[in-house]
Amino acid sequence: MPESRCDLILLGWTAFVGFNLLSDFLWSGGRPQSGTNAKTADAAAALSTMTPTPSELFRGQYRLVANGSVNEEGTLRLAVASQQTSVASVRVSSLAMTFVRAGGTRGLRGFHSREMRFSGMEFAGLGEMTATGRFAVGGDRSCRLDVSLRLGGRPSPNGAVAKQQGDRAESLAGWLVASDCGFSGDFAAEAVDMEHLSQKVVHYSVMAIALAIFQMRCYLWQMRHTEDGPSAAKISVICIAMQALMDAYDSFLHLCLGLSTQYMFNAIAIVAFFKFLLFSLLEARYMLIIWRRRRRDVFDEGWDAARRELSWLYSRFYGVLVIGLIFIYHNLDNLSTIILLFQIYWVPQILADVYQGTRSAISPVFIVGLSASRTLFLLYLWGCPSSVFTGDAYPQLPGAPSTRFCIIAVLLQGSQVVIMLLQRRWGARWFVPWRCMPWAYSYHGATRAAPGTECVICMVEIEPEAARHVTAPCKHRFHRRCLEQWMDVKMECPTCRAALPPIQ
Repeated sequence: MPESRCDLILLGWTAFVGFNLLSDFLWSGGRPQSGTNAKTADAAAALSTMTPTPSELFRGQYRLVANGSVNEEGTLRLAVASQQTSVASVRVSSLAMTFVRAGGTRGLRGFHSREMRFSGMEFAGLGEMTATGRFAVGGDRSCRLDVSLRLGGRPSPNGAVAKQQGDRAESLAGWLVASDCGFSGDFAAEAVDMEHLSQKVVHYSVMAIALAIFQMRCYLWQMRHTEDGPSAAKISVICIAMQALMDAYDSFLHLCLGLSTQYMFNAIAIVAFFKFLLFSLLEARYMLIIWRRRRRDVFDEGWDAARRELSWLYSRFYGVLVIGLIFIYHNLDNLSTIILLFQIYWVPQILADVYQGTRSAISPVFIVGLSASRTLFLLYLWGCPSSVFTGDAYPQLPGAPSTRFCIIAVLLQGSQVVIMLLQRRWGARWFVPWRCMPWAYSYHGATRAAPGTECVICMVEIEPEAARHVTAPCKHRFHRRCLEQWMDVKMECPTCRAALPPIQ
């Protein structure tokens, strides 16, 4: 019954998100058609004199010159927004320019990956715009930066530049001068296809949300798999905590991305929301379930002891979460390396199974499902050359696209999955050399069973000469397969309740 309720909740949220994404896409992509009549066009023109026009995005290259030589080159991302004034040919404009320095250039201080905002005027009849802004160069010092640009398009009969596609420029070129700091530069950029970009953002959101819902379903399956008996105590807390941290950081980065860019915020915010649900409602809760199963004696002492235990667990977890956020913020250029380090989240579980010597309590469906969904998400981010993170509206991911990153991610996930599945088949310590193997009780010390002895698990008689039966330290005999299945639930003898060591 609880699982069916969770399915209904997920279905309801999926329907809500689908409606929200569709409405957001239709709202952002709605444009007047060419067949509108003159009356409608006049009304739209009158309305445009009272409201600001939407931001136009451009992407191109820039070059800065100081002391007669090129000092910095890189990629430029520029957003232009204008508002009509009382003079028909003059608009008040604002620019947001982001300069991303290319590798191998020295660069000017204060320009690397910075977004600068300018305000000025646009002369609509000439297609020219001038703006002024300031940027900090260290301490209390700042430099004035004057920008002048010309919007590209088809020349009109009177020699002026006429914009194309519904008063949207297809390209621009300009120059900038910072006389206080002794440098100047020029740039050129092409307009971004906003309709195509909107489609890509919606598709990305649908994919990310679908993967998050699938991962939620995997966690619900795993919780049901370990809800009976103490099998949850055999799961590594560090393994689940690493996944929880990874999804928490993912949610935070998506939220910051939507707030900083302000383009189709709803689509990106919903992705952040689903990542937060996965982290807070399932992963953090499952981590608590595992901890309670491991520390059952402490939780049985009363509320005060349980509160101290919870404080100890959550203080360390959220402390690591905050420290990790600060570390990632100061190392965004190494984001790909940080993400690859998080992809070894199955390693703590592999080592825990080796140490305990028992078969893992993690379901194969959970292992394969989570690994496949997380790898697919990374392959899109770092493998797709036309993803949403190409620098058009959202910043480009460090090192993306990268075939090397994708190969390493697939190998890391694939090798961990293969090792864990083989641990279930051949034993937790199948790859550990015999010289490094810790001491373990031999269940095959006595090979002959007395006639009439039966396995209390399956209630079938044990053949005296059979090699598939085992003897526990308490001298009770069972079929090996029966005892292995029993030990997946309880690590105690089904006859006398004595503690059982792991089977090699």
